[in-house]
Amino acid sequence: MKTGVLLYMFWGASLMWLVDAVVEYIEVGAEYFEPAAKDMLNDAFLGISVVALALVVWVVYILIKDPKHTVRNILAEKVRK
Repeated sequence: MKTGVLLYMFWGASLMWLVDAVVEYIEVGAEYFEPAAKDMLNDAFLGISVVALALVVWVVYILIKDPKHTVRNILAEKVRK
């Protein structure tokens, strides 16, 4: 199912958050580990949007690559009729 593409997107997002956390800890210090409710809500929305966007991109990729030739077979059947 071409999950490698999906895994690369999630690994990239994980590395992005890790670098962001390290840089923010260096800049702000120990206050980073005591986030406000507003910051946690923003982070939750960001996480949900990243997962949703990655899944949408993955589904579009699957439809374009069509590894099991499902879309091609459906379109071929419609042309024959």
